[in-house]
Amino acid sequence: MPAHYGVKSKQRQLRVVNLVANAAGTALTGLDANQASLADTGTGVKTITLDTAFASSDYCVQVTTATADSHAEVSITSAGVFVVNTFDTGDGTTAKDAICHITVYGSDIEDRY
Repeated sequence: MPAHYGVKSKQRQLRVVNLVANAAGTALTGLDANQASLADTGTGVKTITLDTAFASSDYCVQVTTATADSHAEVSITSAGVFVVNTFDTGDGTTAKDAICHITVYGSDIEDRY
């Protein structure tokens, strides 16, 4: 299996990518940290670019913050880029830097049966 792929399914060409983004938005760790890059684009805003985009932008991103005083929202902007916004749970709207545990599920084929 090529090094740039995570877990795959032969039928749907499912790829799973697991990442951990530090609170500052400057470093990725985790099982698949070598498959993406991270940019801090503001307080509580992390832009993640996958080295190999999925076949389309209909993939799923699951994010869990490392502390109970923050929550995350995700926007998928393209087949290879998504943005994670983290907020303070006190009011739900104040941007806050937080450690994010991220799992991405997507397909490497566009065929739909």
